[in-house]
Amino acid sequence: MNRLISLLPIALLMAACAAGPDYRAPEGTAAVVQNAQAADFVSRDPEADWWQEFGDDELDQLVRRALTANLDLRGALDRVRAARAVFVDRRLDYAPHVRLDGDYVRSKQQIPGAGADRIDLRSDSLGFDAAWELDLFGHVRRSVEAARAELGAEQAQLRDVEVTVAAEVARNYFELRGAQKRLKVARDNLRSERQSLDLTQLRADVGRGSDLDVARSRARLKATEATVPMLETAERQADYRLAVLLGQRPGSLDAELGAIPVASYARELPIGDPTERLRRRPDVRAAERQLAAATARVGVATADLFPRVSISGFVGFLSGDVTRLFATSAGHDARAWSVTPTLSWAAFDMGSVAARVRAGRAQADAAAANYEKVVLTALEEAENSFLAYSKRQLQLRSLGEQAAASRQAAELADLQYREGSADFLVLLDAQRTQLEAEDAVARSETAVNVAVVAIYKALGGVGQRSPPAVADAVAGPSPHTDVPAAPGDAPTGPRDHAAAFVAVGP
Repeated sequence: MNRLISLLPIALLMAACAAGPDYRAPEGTAAVVQNAQAADFVSRDPEADWWQEFGDDELDQLVRRALTANLDLRGALDRVRAARAVFVDRRLDYAPHVRLDGDYVRSKQQIPGAGADRIDLRSDSLGFDAAWELDLFGHVRRSVEAARAELGAEQAQLRDVEVTVAAEVARNYFELRGAQKRLKVARDNLRSERQSLDLTQLRADVGRGSDLDVARSRARLKATEATVPMLETAERQADYRLAVLLGQRPGSLDAELGAIPVASYARELPIGDPTERLRRRPDVRAAERQLAAATARVGVATADLFPRVSISGFVGFLSGDVTRLFATSAGHDARAWSVTPTLSWAAFDMGSVAARVRAGRAQADAAAANYEKVVLTALEEAENSFLAYSKRQLQLRSLGEQAAASRQAAELADLQYREGSADFLVLLDAQRTQLEAEDAVARSETAVNVAVVAIYKALGGVGQRSPPAVADAVAGPSPHTDVPAAPGDAPTGPRDHAAAFVAVGP
């Protein structure tokens, strides 16, 4: 026993030399979002909760309720708890595993050389069994590193789900309001077209118009009526989607989501520092942590190339008579202990071990490729969202001017038709143009607001605050500091990541 104790410092020193590659976070140049340089954006930080930039109390309440009741968010939260439990379990492998065991065995059997008589044998034991693997080549350490990285990935994915839920609520809310506004435009135009139909019918009755004008007027009216059912469908679908995002049954929000006017975002958009926001995007951090986990699993497989040394032991009582199990007299002392060092090595199975190492390296390379893809996708989403917002604002300004001119033209055409100085086709065309222009404005206003949502989602939710349950799960005991770094824990990567444009720390 003393000899074993004397070997422990040597074993611990060897454990610092873990097999396999150490991990280094990918390095890259800072991302510059070219389209964020437009005059539509300012560098100040937005509201702590970005959706408050719209100043819509109903939207604010919906998002807050979704962040506490959404089922995707609840599932992601449970996955973080599971990953944390796995991490704690792996970390405990550093220490001996001790359990209390007791057994009672009775058997009748023939002892070779003792004749034909069968002997009654009894055995009783009670004590502590212990098992401990000396982590000489980093099998345990790399397993802990993998579990720690997987916990970090789940935490980042939880944050990503949170950002997505807030963005989906805001997007569907603005699509709901857009459908409601388009419905109002269609119904207002229906009233105007019914008046035109009545007037046209009256003119035809008194001989100042024709049946052709009446038919054209009725066709225009029916064409407008045909748009209403699909707009009502879009309104209901957005309503149902919002209810599900809030963890409720479809239709449960009908009473509180009645039509109200919602203006489009019409001022400079605060975005903070886009480079810093992209670097901290949750999906980028999750991909980086998945790469770290895959790299650690290469070390787990590599450690199997070397012998594994473990020590097991027993301390307790052992007796053939249960009534004397705890006896400690000189004549019958049931106290017992044992120490069993064990060495296992896949000496003649190296082909299988090498195959697992190659598989682990391929999986790490796949994780590296996925990380680079996530980084590039983040840049693409950012560029697209900034570009879309700027162009949508230009489009909205032009459409607003068109709608104003169309309304004026329709009013003049109606007046001239009533006076008999304009043909009915002129009025019909003016009404059609007005309806199309006003509908286009409503769609464009919705698109502008949705583009704002897309920008803040592309920037990782900017400074979006988490509800208490999510904040605790994401912060929690840090997966990067819970396990003391072993000597030589310098980070290096499985391969070069020069294609990455956003540097992300572990």
